[in-house]
Amino acid sequence: MSSKKSKLFLAALAAMSLAAMAVVAAGAGADHRASGQYRATLSPVPHAAQADGGSNARGSAKLVRRGSRVQVVVNARGVSPRLPHAMHIHGKEAAGEIARCPGADRRDDIVDDRLIETAEGLDDYGPVLVSFTERGDTSAKSLLALDRFPVATKAGTLNYQRTLTVPRALASRLDELHVVVHGHDIDGNGAYNGRTTVLKAPLEGELPVACGRIVRR
Repeated sequence: MSSKKSKLFLAALAAMSLAAMAVVAAGAGADHRASGQYRATLSPVPHAAQADGGSNARGSAKLVRRGSRVQVVVNARGVSPRLPHAMHIHGKEAAGEIARCPGADRRDDIVDDRLIETAEGLDDYGPVLVSFTERGDTSAKSLLALDRFPVATKAGTLNYQRTLTVPRALASRLDELHVVVHGHDIDGNGAYNGRTTVLKAPLEGELPVACGRIVRR
């Protein structure tokens, strides 16, 4: 091979190598953007103490995202013992809409009972987007499938872990969303009772008790 052809060949080879490195780098960048660790500090939903008996449910949620797969770990305490607790990701359906946990200054009670039921908090944290069930469906369709949500211990602690598949568009904006824990046995009789809410469930079973915004770590 002539010196001129050799130089041309080496130049072409170098260009191909640079192009391949750029593709790998771009792929690595895409993978980086599609992964991340998140956390939410769960604080009590501020119902009036005389209405909910002064419940003090709190805890934390950790989420690890890899593409459309999200590993979820929730640890909570102060929840109603030996009862199932619905847990969800709530959020506004349009990206960029401001969401928040419901506050004590709410004035839009559907029923004037000084309790913030799930439907009354929708303006704040948005509708259910993902359900933290232990098996089966994890979409909003399972929002009150209490037979598939985790059950608290007799000490009132709750531990949950599952890897979920969620829509990629939703997974990409986890830090705009909230984790909400539901369920409070107000009268302490060991079952969920109360009036039937707009969600067609006993009030105690769907009552939000702890909420926290998801933030990227």
